[in-house]
Amino acid sequence: MLISLDGFRWDYLQRPNASRLRELAARGARAERLIPSFPSKTFPNHLTLVTGLYPEHHGIAANVMRDPVLGRFATGADPAVRDARWYSGEPIWVTAERQGVRSASYFWPGSEAPIGGVLPHWTYPFDVTTSRATRVQRVLEWVVMPESTAPGLIAVYFSEVDTDGHNFGPDAARTDTAIAQVDSAVGAIVDGIAALGATGRVNIVVVSDHGMTEIVAERTIALDAYVSMDSLVMGDWSPVATIIPRPGKLEYVFNALVDAHPHLKVYRKGDLPSRLHYNTGAHVTPIVAIADEGWSISTQAAADGMPRGQVFGAHGYDPELPSMGALFIAAGPDVARGIVVPAFANVHVYSLLAMLLHLKPAVTDGSPDSVRMLLRVAR
Repeated sequence: MLISLDGFRWDYLQRPNASRLRELAARGARAERLIPSFPSKTFPNHLTLVTGLYPEHHGIAANVMRDPVLGRFATGADPAVRDARWYSGEPIWVTAERQGVRSASYFWPGSEAPIGGVLPHWTYPFDVTTSRATRVQRVLEWVVMPESTAPGLIAVYFSEVDTDGHNFGPDAARTDTAIAQVDSAVGAIVDGIAALGATGRVNIVVVSDHGMTEIVAERTIALDAYVSMDSLVMGDWSPVATIIPRPGKLEYVFNALVDAHPHLKVYRKGDLPSRLHYNTGAHVTPIVAIADEGWSISTQAAADGMPRGQVFGAHGYDPELPSMGALFIAAGPDVARGIVVPAFANVHVYSLLAMLLHLKPAVTDGSPDSVRMLLRVAR
């Protein structure tokens, strides 16, 4: 069972409201933190977690993308999320289905698209109004199914911590409440598995996609103060601006932005630091601008519309920043017990899932050797 808690920063685990997650970690394994892929945003990292590929390789290079043939991609209810042409690689549910293991997904990003012509055996279109209790109930219904028809892989997604972290900032009381809500949902799943007598046959892996840091309106970089917005098309905005210059405008746009602001780094495609793994791929834009931690990229009008002094939250920054660190916990019959491992990159999670499911993995950017220590018996 793979559980995503969107926006659950690694150190939230030590907050009082995360007691059930701490209990789960104590009987299994956890990482000091999970290092997201760049950009440290929701859709790119959810696809990395289940494909073992960096965003430049699995196609979902940002939450918002533009393609000359496919048009515009955005998260949420956008119909593009169901268009398999945006995606590359092989999600773990596709690996499973191709090897005779049924899979089920409740809102995992990307699971609505028939990637490689394959959908999970059970999947649901994303609906933010669906309650946590409904998701928990359905997950447990899958667990109790007869072994001959039950899914071998179950993936489920919860978004509350990310939503409140954005709206109120990572240190807000409302964010602590959201932590309590998803902690309770995980606890309900664990308790439900125990009540079904299935604890000894279900491995649980809890992850998040990224962390969160504090932002305020006063730390905003207004692009239109430095470049004509008529010279470019924007994909994603902040804190990683993905920029497509209009024909003949590449040099103008780059030169206008490259030294424009002390808290903005600007790169041509192919020139980003190699550790970011963001230099190839059809959906990596010709210019990529990256704000320093705590800074936002916007227009002057949008910045002026933000209330001064109010704290919000953001992510997408350099994955090595501690504030961007994500959560990793695993527990179950095949997981090592009572260990804490150093931080590792989320590109390796697919390999762990494949080993737990006894599947032959697809070719990935990750490595089984990076996560083998999490298994009770090394494979």
